[in-house]
Amino acid sequence: MRKRVSRVSAKDIVYTKLKKGIISCEFKPGQAIIEDDLASELEVSRTPLREALQRLELEELVIRQQNGRLKVAPVSVKEVKELFLVRSMLEGIVVLEAIENITEKEIQHLSYLVIMVKNSGETNFEDVDHFGSQFHTALYHLCHNNTAVKILMQLNDRIARYKRLAYFVDTKKTSEEHEIILDYIIKKDKLNAEIAIKNHVLDSMEQAIKAVEQYEESINNV
Repeated sequence: MRKRVSRVSAKDIVYTKLKKGIISCEFKPGQAIIEDDLASELEVSRTPLREALQRLELEELVIRQQNGRLKVAPVSVKEVKELFLVRSMLEGIVVLEAIENITEKEIQHLSYLVIMVKNSGETNFEDVDHFGSQFHTALYHLCHNNTAVKILMQLNDRIARYKRLAYFVDTKKTSEEHEIILDYIIKKDKLNAEIAIKNHVLDSMEQAIKAVEQYEESINNV
């Protein structure tokens, strides 16, 4: 019998590469998108490139200007506040449901992630962000509110770009915040768990705002 080999389409490959480049700020906020140059660089035809850009436009990582040309979505303090405020409310919903569904095995997994966040704080931001994100993702898996989780996943793609700008994050404070959230989860203290996780997200918002302000200042000084 012939084995079916799943193929990733060219548009999916281009989409993934471009999205990664935008989130990592390899493509700078507000940078013009020249389709001919991109097609040549990625060694693809214009069709899969345009299809990938359309997906990114729907996700608001790419925007279309009045002249019809595309550019990487700019960053702004206004967007930071909108994204993180909505995320804080949804994370509150998630942690309440997670407490209802959590088991001892999952508590052990969250405890491991909290330890890794703490240990990684002594090395680099990349690891702190990775294990911190895994902590939140684990809570998403415990939440049965599919709508909240779906919206959070969409928000987090856009938020990731702001995290890249905020390399001065206080990793010690981030570690402590995860420890506090987990402690309330273990105690099944819903009220304080909700407050703690909202404050954690809003603290990240303040750091992202500073990052945007510094970025805009550096651009203006060029």
